[in-house]
Order: sequence, then C-alpha cells, then structure tokens
Amino acid sequence: MAREVYLAAVGLTKVDLTGRSFATIFDLFTEAYQRALEDSSVRSFDAIQLGIMDSEEFENRANIATKVAYRLGLTGIPAVRTETASSTGAAALHEAYYKIACGEFDNVLVLGGERMKTVTTEVATTIMSKTVDPEERRFGFTMPALIALITQAWFRERKLKGKAVSDVLARLMFRAHALGSQNPLAAFFNRPEPLEAYFDTARNLPVATPLMRKDCSPICDGAAAVILTSRPQAVQVAGLGSATDTSSILDRQTLTSLEATSRAAKVAYWRAGIANPRQLGGLVVEVHDAFNSLLPIGLVDLGLADPDTVIQELVGDPRCDPTSPYEHPVTGPRGRVPTNMSGGLKARGHPVGGTGLFQIAENYLQITERFPNTRAQVPGAAIGIAHSIGGPGNNNYVTIIESTSSRRQRENPPPVHRSAESPRRLPKRATLEKMHGAKAIVDAVTTIHVTSGGTPPIHVALLSIDGRRVFAKMDHASHDAEEPEEVLAGQTVKLLVKNDGDQYFHIHDSVPVQQLYQELQSFDFGLAFYA
Repeated sequence: MAREVYLAAVGLTKVDLTGRSFATIFDLFTEAYQRALEDSSVRSFDAIQLGIMDSEEFENRANIATKVAYRLGLTGIPAVRTETASSTGAAALHEAYYKIACGEFDNVLVLGGERMKTVTTEVATTIMSKTVDPEERRFGFTMPALIALITQAWFRERKLKGKAVSDVLARLMFRAHALGSQNPLAAFFNRPEPLEAYFDTARNLPVATPLMRKDCSPICDGAAAVILTSRPQAVQVAGLGSATDTSSILDRQTLTSLEATSRAAKVAYWRAGIANPRQLGGLVVEVHDAFNSLLPIGLVDLGLADPDTVIQELVGDPRCDPTSPYEHPVTGPRGRVPTNMSGGLKARGHPVGGTGLFQIAENYLQITERFPNTRAQVPGAAIGIAHSIGGPGNNNYVTIIESTSSRRQRENPPPVHRSAESPRRLPKRATLEKMHGAKAIVDAVTTIHVTSGGTPPIHVALLSIDGRRVFAKMDHASHDAEEPEEVLAGQTVKLLVKNDGDQYFHIHDSVPVQQLYQELQSFDFGLAFYA
C-alpha cells in the first residue's frame, strides 16, 4: 500500500519581468529553496527532483540537476531533471511523490523554475514553438497560434463571434490583473489593467487571431520549491492525475476541449475519492491560463463548470461593465469554486518550468491561510486543485492537495482506465497528393501575426475532409485586407496540394480569393452579437 505524502513547506520567488533580479539560474533556485527552508522542519533530503523546461536554450546549460544540487550544497543525493513542456513543475512534484509513496525515500526537495529573460521575446517564441508537432511547425504555428485555433472553435460552439469574443477576452484580462496586481509575488503586482486597455489597438497588438498581446502570459523569470515528506504535516497530497493527448491537434477527437485535462482530472478525483468535484467545500482552484481563453476551457475540462455558463461564472455578463472578481459569487474568494486567486499565468506570470509547482504551492498557502494577497485568501480553504497544461494541451497534470484536518468523507467514484495497449502498427499520416481539389469544411482559421521565424502574417485554416483534418494556408493571401476568420468559419473550400507538397485552400467553385476580400471589407464586425 502506498504511503501518505505530505507537503512540509513551500518557497516562492517573486516572478520577475525585468531579467535583472536573478544573475543566474542557480540564484533563482537558491532563493526558492531558502524560502522553503525558512518554514520547514525538514532540513535533510534523500533526493532532488528538478523541473526546468529548456536550460539548454535559455541558459546554455545541460546536466542542470547535478549543478543545482552542487550549488545548494546537497551533493551526494540523487538529482533528476523532469521536463514535460509547460507542465514541467507539476510533473516534477508527481515524480517526487511516487518516490516517497513507494517507500524508497522519506524527504524529497522539488524545484521548478525557468529564467526566460535571457533571450528576447522573439527568441523565446521560437524556443517555445519547438514543443509543437513538426507538422504544425511546418505551417508556421507557434503555441499561441495553436491555442487561437482552439479558441476560435470554442467560441464558435458558444455562438460568439467578432466583438463578443473580444469582450469576453477583455474581461478575462481585467479579472486576471485585478487579482495579480494585489499579489506581491506576481509579475504584474501593482499593475492592474483597465478594460479599455484591451481595445487600445496601438498597444494591444494581434498575436494570432483572436488572441492579442494582452491575452498572452509574459516571458519572465521565477522559481518555486516544495518539500515533500513522509512525516505527517498540515497538508497532504490527496490525488494525482496526468494524461497525454495526440502530438498534433490534427489527430484529436475534439477542438473545443483538452481531453488530456479531462482524463487527468478523472484519475486525480478517483485517487482522492471525489465523485462530484462541484460539491466540494473549502475548494480553491488554480487553472493553467497561459492564454486568457484557456481559463474557461480548463474550468470546464476539470468538471467544475458547464460550457454554457462558465463565462458568466468567471466574468459575469460580458455586455455589462466588469465587476470585481473579489466579489464574484461563484469564482471569487467566497464563491463555490474560487479560481486563480493568484492572478493566474496571465498576471502572476508563467516561468514555464516552474508554473505547475507555483500553482500547487499557492494552493498550499491558501490551505495554511498564508496566501500573499490577503484579500484573495479563501476562508476555510481545505482542498486545492491545480491544473497544468504541457505543450498545446498534450501532457497535462492535475494535482489535489488537502488539509489533513479535513473531515471530508472519501467517496468511491468508478475506477478509471489508466493504461494504453501498444498498437500493432504505429499511426501514420497519409499523404495528401491524391486529395488535391477535394472539398473541405473550415473548422477554424487564425492569422498568425507573431511567427517563430519573423515572417509576415499568414492565414492558416484547419480543414475537415471526409473525417480527417488537415492544415492549409490561404492561397494568394493579401495582407492589406481584413482578417478572414469570421467569413471563412464553416464554409466549404477547395484543398490545393502544390508541387512543393504544401497545402493551400481557396473558396470552392473557383470564387476568386479577391472576391472574398471584397466581402471581408464590406463585413461589419461591429454587428456581431451574443447568442
């Protein structure tokens, strides 16, 4: 039988946007470690689990776990690095948990962090884009561009478009910064964002439609430390779940949710003895919102909200003036499901290797009533759910921690399927040459304004053809016209496979692309409505 695992202490650095707070990655981890030690009865360790996503490119350092162990004065014990893209911090804690639960170790130091300000935003975008599938990279996709496609499909399913989408995203930005601006450890501490800032076209530039710069988490530095132990403490690990999904969104069953989150949540709930997470008392939740639109999607995927009501439960009625997230009856500190009290990745910051560990540590601080933003302290917090996304939603983690004094009765949810049988034949994407000229339906379109290679903006669509998906660029796209997303979604187009093997599309039945742009120029985006 697995041993219980407890959290003895946590330590968090302030998330830094300047690149000047930490001279080296070792300074970053040392500060988080020392802050954890200040509050811990555990002073000796059997192992180190280090989460860092890309020390090779951000730091020009490899074998990083060994070097961190040496710099912390802990040479001699095992030190292992964990990497699962942007869920790395959570993955490191899960691996450390298993080492204690199996009885091999008693105390493990978990560190997670990243020093990203060593490079420019453009270089960081290129580094991060290496986590996406090669087929997606071939079409110029970056991480925000892939999330933009998912966002387009999700809002279309909600029957929202144009200004209605911008209004929701603006209020999600406002919410994040209202919370983060009062969190002393957040990147945007003392920097609230008024709603009108989202609509400032001179400063809030497009990234990948509909996502704008103010929809995206910042490039930053930060680290977290969590000390896990087999000795009883005030907070214990209650349930863990993790799951993968297809490397590319081309192969996924749905665009409007992240199946890896749903699977990971089901496993975590099963292990924690939770049959209905919406009935939990004393709950606090940290959802991975590297982009504003991921917050409602994640809350639904965790089973904590319905897709048709989640917007209201986060930001109220987007047609009305925004209200304070501190007063929201559902997701505010006194609501049924207090969500992202830290400000989330958008306002607290997203130092990619550390973010998942930050979220777990923040829930710990809530449960021990020491949350740094006292206004966002959840009264009676007893159980925390942390959700971390790796890559474009294909390596996701859910971590549940709970007060050991909790009187919650464990339930018996049905067991979940946790294994995958090796296929006899590895999956392989068929070539598309024979599909030249085929009719296709446009599932979603985005214009990638910020590309990994600094190329001009490109229009890319996700098309459905006879039950399979393909990417295609717009044929003869003109960058002087308005964006095609609103006109093209749901339309029938024709797939073109050119001699170089690249895929393009144009309007079916030989309607000239220029005619599409004339339609776009006459389209009144101001007439978009709410369903």
